[in-house]
Amino acid sequence: MRRDDRLPWTAHAEYRRLRAAPGMPPRTHAGVRRTSGIAVPADDGVPLLTDHWAAEDAGPHTVLIRTPYDRNGVAAVARFLAERGHHVVVQSCRGTFGSGGDFRPLHDEAADGQATLRWLRAQPWATGLVHSWGGSYFGVTQWAYCDGALRPDAMGIAVSARRFDEAILYLGRGFSIDTPLAWAYALGVQERRLPARLWRLLRARGALARGARTVPPSEAVPAALGDDPQFFRDWVEHSDPGDPWWDPLHFASDPAAVPPVTLMAGWQDLFLVGQLQDHAALRGAGVRTRLIVGDWIHGAPEITVIGVREALRALEGESETAPVRVEISGGGGWRDLAAWPPPSALHPWELTADGRLVAPGTAPEDGVLTSRYDPADPTPDAGGRTLNPFSAGRRDQRRRESREDVLLFTGEPLPDPLLVMGSAEITLTLASTNPQVDVFLRLCEVDARGRSRTVTDGYLRLSPEAAPGEARRVRVALAPIAHRFAAGSRLRVQVSWGAHPLHLRNPGTADPVRDHSRLVASTQTLLLGGATPAVLSLPLPEDPAPPVHPGVPR
Repeated sequence: MRRDDRLPWTAHAEYRRLRAAPGMPPRTHAGVRRTSGIAVPADDGVPLLTDHWAAEDAGPHTVLIRTPYDRNGVAAVARFLAERGHHVVVQSCRGTFGSGGDFRPLHDEAADGQATLRWLRAQPWATGLVHSWGGSYFGVTQWAYCDGALRPDAMGIAVSARRFDEAILYLGRGFSIDTPLAWAYALGVQERRLPARLWRLLRARGALARGARTVPPSEAVPAALGDDPQFFRDWVEHSDPGDPWWDPLHFASDPAAVPPVTLMAGWQDLFLVGQLQDHAALRGAGVRTRLIVGDWIHGAPEITVIGVREALRALEGESETAPVRVEISGGGGWRDLAAWPPPSALHPWELTADGRLVAPGTAPEDGVLTSRYDPADPTPDAGGRTLNPFSAGRRDQRRRESREDVLLFTGEPLPDPLLVMGSAEITLTLASTNPQVDVFLRLCEVDARGRSRTVTDGYLRLSPEAAPGEARRVRVALAPIAHRFAAGSRLRVQVSWGAHPLHLRNPGTADPVRDHSRLVASTQTLLLGGATPAVLSLPLPEDPAPPVHPGVPR
């Protein structure tokens, strides 16, 4: 162990950002020191390296952070919280940054979390509340507390979810290869020496693209990185919906046992759908829950700033200003809500064979559109809710929309702004020459200059039970949004049969995810109008009142 009062140079920018953020309480404690490398024993004796940040006259409360990444990565947060009178404990997960054992994502977090809480509760300075904190995998370690005998008194969980598999890996019954590939790459380089790490990071974009194209998909990480982590092979192997292999890795199985929690989600974040499902489950179980949703991608700096402010508010006993606060994308500011989703009514738009979006009942005669899907040249994703930093978020859609395997349906310019809040859905009828088919639907906003950008999307791998050429009715839920379409802009719906590598291309066969040795093309037929209308349903809120304010949430 060693004691140090210096802030790592890599943390200075984030520390300045926290200090300059509006609404932060002033520093109350000086002389903060970090005691580094405390060996907290796991149940099997493995040492879990831990840092303790505190001022000499710190108060009784503790913020607990468990991470598989460099502990210096949260040094700014730790010092900032300690300067406001709190103890901060930062621990490296098993097998990372000096902690003993091997890092097996998800497998050891419940047991190691309980060992850490027992150690923490026994410390003479930890006499007050324990508030766990953090996002992404930091959030996974918090959900893992909730099935044990010891729990934090409160939690602050950002961009994470209780069920890793259902939340980000197998959404829509396919395999979202882009995110686990990007994560495996990041884990594989994070502890290398600085020159090697920089070399890998400079080549990351090309490496991830190469890995995503690799056949079979089980070789994606070796093709990108050279390493072959077991967890990625496990995830590829256990990709069938309901695979019991995942059962021990589903955390917080009883929502009612979860302590009070603040959830922070992002409209452009990969955990969005799963996290909002968690919010609904917690509210249904009567757990005191606060929800904040901003228009962020994964890892956006605003998440840390607002998360720290919320943790301080909870530790200092401040009352919540609203149970739900959401940012309305499209420049709509922030709004307080009594619940998510707010009361709304579905407003339908019909897709027509001549490529328009119109009011129901005004579409022309029945029509048919066909397009060919070729997994050897898969339809690209052009952005989305992914961990891959080179493609995450709202992206220009012009190149994607120029492809013949993407069908477009565009409305007239909106006479007034249109506010949408909740989960949109699209219902359509299609037939395919191959029963192995995916449906990927995207809602875009086209501005006055003709630029099309993503608002939300939805994906579904259809059941292969239909016969070739058999028409079937399909309903696809799009990811929730709170978005303001500008006056003069136009709605656009993309209909396509994939979005690779956001969702791993459908090979057109029943071969398992680990093996795409055969790639079979297909032709899809979309039936429109008459008895088989294709309909976009948008949730329009009952209360169109203006947002709370245009800045970040208070």
